[in-house]
Amino acid sequence: MRVFLTGVAASLLCAWAMIPVVANEPGSATRADAELVDEPLFSRHVIPLFSRLGCNAGGCHGKVKGENGFRLSLFGVDPAADHASLTREFAGRRVNLADPEASLLLLKPSGGVSHGGGKLFDPGSPEHRLLRAWLERGAPLDPREKSQIERLVVTPQQRTIPVGETYPLKVEVHFRDGGSEDVTRLCRFEPVDGDVAEIDARGIVTAKGIGDTAIVVRYGAEPAVAMAMVPGTPVEFPQVAAHDFIDEHILAKLRALNVPPAESCDDATFLRRASLDLAGGLPDSEEVRGFLADQSPDKRAKKIDELLERPGHTALWATKLCDILKPSGYNANYALVEPAENRRVYDWVRARLTENVPYDQLAERILTATSQEGRSYEEWIEEALTLAEENAREARELPAYASRHTLDLYWQRERSTGVKGAIQVSHAFLGLRMECAECHRHPHDIWSQDDLLSFANFFNQLKGARSPDKKAMPEAILKMFEELPKQAKELDAPLKELRDKRLKEATAAANKARDELNRARNEKKGAEVIEPLEQELAAREAERDEVAGEIAELEARRGRMTNGPKRFGTDVRHDDSKRDFASVSSPLGSQKSETFRLLGDDGSIDVPQDQDPRPLVVEWLRRPDNPFFAKAIVNRVWAHYFGRGIVDPPDHLSPLNPPSHPELLDELCRRFIAHKYDLRWLHRTIANSRAYQQSSTPATVDPARIGAARRNFGAFELRRLPAEALVDAIDHATGTVEEFPAGLFLPEQAKAIEVAGVTSYKKGEAPLSYAFRIFGRPTRDTEVQCDCERDANATIVQTLYLANHPRVLEKIYGEGRVTRLLEAVSDDDARIDELYLATLTRLPNDGERAACLDYVQGRESSPRAFQDVLWSLLNTREFVLNH
Repeated sequence: MRVFLTGVAASLLCAWAMIPVVANEPGSATRADAELVDEPLFSRHVIPLFSRLGCNAGGCHGKVKGENGFRLSLFGVDPAADHASLTREFAGRRVNLADPEASLLLLKPSGGVSHGGGKLFDPGSPEHRLLRAWLERGAPLDPREKSQIERLVVTPQQRTIPVGETYPLKVEVHFRDGGSEDVTRLCRFEPVDGDVAEIDARGIVTAKGIGDTAIVVRYGAEPAVAMAMVPGTPVEFPQVAAHDFIDEHILAKLRALNVPPAESCDDATFLRRASLDLAGGLPDSEEVRGFLADQSPDKRAKKIDELLERPGHTALWATKLCDILKPSGYNANYALVEPAENRRVYDWVRARLTENVPYDQLAERILTATSQEGRSYEEWIEEALTLAEENAREARELPAYASRHTLDLYWQRERSTGVKGAIQVSHAFLGLRMECAECHRHPHDIWSQDDLLSFANFFNQLKGARSPDKKAMPEAILKMFEELPKQAKELDAPLKELRDKRLKEATAAANKARDELNRARNEKKGAEVIEPLEQELAAREAERDEVAGEIAELEARRGRMTNGPKRFGTDVRHDDSKRDFASVSSPLGSQKSETFRLLGDDGSIDVPQDQDPRPLVVEWLRRPDNPFFAKAIVNRVWAHYFGRGIVDPPDHLSPLNPPSHPELLDELCRRFIAHKYDLRWLHRTIANSRAYQQSSTPATVDPARIGAARRNFGAFELRRLPAEALVDAIDHATGTVEEFPAGLFLPEQAKAIEVAGVTSYKKGEAPLSYAFRIFGRPTRDTEVQCDCERDANATIVQTLYLANHPRVLEKIYGEGRVTRLLEAVSDDDARIDELYLATLTRLPNDGERAACLDYVQGRESSPRAFQDVLWSLLNTREFVLNH
């Protein structure tokens, strides 16, 4: 395994509490006046200086077309090309070797002549002297191999320091030729959290606020990380008992920061929180009453176990995993119907979660999926025909696919293989953001184009959704492929007869019978007239429905014959007929890799042409030293419960984005693997921790400590309910259900959390579609590899939706919870209690009850008055937020 940022990962494992407070080192300020280097080399010194000053960044001369006719390679990755641009373009006018001081290379950045990038340094400064020394030496280009970097070392790698104090960083580079240099003044520095610490161009760190932050150091394109921790002034730390190892890590960090943790939340808050986070919905009033009355000391642990067994848990996590897998972009040319395939992926994932398939096996059954799964060609063809028939029926249930062993639909999406596919696999299963490496090595991460391309080769040998390979078909199947569409055409005539004649006649007869019945009712005829007419209408409607059923049956058969053969082209399998290596072309150039190399490994793998390379990836995922696989899912599950990851953002695992609690993340991963990748163990362990069960009210009123508490899990993070959970919460509170067009392939009265994918199609749109959009449900665009596609931000549009959208008002003021409540309960006090339990999952306090009673009794306890109370509860922060 290749080791990035040598020493950083090990140093982060040290206990923060053991790091002494150190003041600024004497004489550090004199570094600003020192020479950067006596005999500068272009690759070692000039290029890194360009990077520190931002000259070769994407916003300046490093952009594709350069700036004002001068282009440098992005981040200095091509020193030879940069040297040629600088010394040879336009007859070398940018350098003047006879009179170095007259060189544009010096005059522009020092302010001697106009420069679009502004003044970057003063004449006579160390930067000015370095460039002048290089020019005086004849502006040579040194051999690139002389500047190949072995490692970058930052000292100190971590430091604890009080607010207002400073200390210097020192950066030393070790080259492969054995040389080393202090390159501090050639580096660019950036704190991840500027509220905790800031750092100037000299590498002087200043502590600003309570917390800890990584400081990213870049020497040219080479990154390293240092850590700074800034504790608050000592405070009395409460005697808090840890529930488990999670709490031991959390409390140790809070003690080191002198930030006290919040108290545990009350039972009503816990039940609401756990029900939403574990099972995706609110508890009913009887469950709340029973939980609050239960005096068992282990009732929270029992409730967690119960919630994990509910259907809502698998519904919730099938939705979250589909956010990551992005089941979208299906090609209709191969009879892949977007809403249906979305639903099949969702149902398949949910079925595996219901079985509690270990996560490593779940990943294996996705990443190594094939269509035939070792079955005969005939068996797979029958499955394809059945799926086409289900699509033609617009079936509310799609049972055929969920029983498959593997998820071949993952590979039947457009852009699921090759480079694009490797980017998606990296994001979904490894928590890595690789899209920038498609064009260049990004300065905010460690991956190069060659890393991405060499990894993409593992997924570049697949056949996915494309025209059927008739040469590979057995003769019997080829005959079926050609004959089925012909047989489908034979159904055109009977279908026309049914639609144009029999259905019209049956419909007309039913309409006539209905008109006669309505006329008799209007004339107030007696039962001896009405009853025969009702029987006649029922008979005519039954005949019409029978004809409609025959039409639907023929349509399904026709769809099987017409579209089934189109699905023959979706046979996912390893293609051993040729070797297709990954390549990319961009405005920055073209590159290709002809090796198979796993991310982070030094050596390549020899993969025979007839071998499917994907199992090698799964074998690598299961390696005990794999730095990404277990960590990616553990961190994402943690982020679900806490609102932020131990590594945050949770899909950005990178040495340049270190975890807030590295020891905790490592221990969670070790235990997760030891429990054989049991996802329910992971959910149960996190939910049982004291950290998860804390109040959202911090233990301090000090704003600086409040911020540190929230960043370090010292208080529960307030967050808006996800779009699906919010829609379901509204339905739960109002006693209503959602409606879905048949073409969305959703069961009647399905919950929002069970919506598999798109909410609109060519014939209709689900009423909840607008709510999903404004509350940030992701579209699952395969071009967007970021968990941030699910938007958790609050907007004024959301507030207006809850306050006055016709759909919400219909649910509140229609025939829903209030109507049934008033029929079942006569006491106003009890009615108010029920409304609070249905919305906020708690009973009202005395002031709230008095205000509500005063309102409803002033309006004679009318249905409208109680509906107004319900409206007001739905429009509280307490309802909208998980707290």
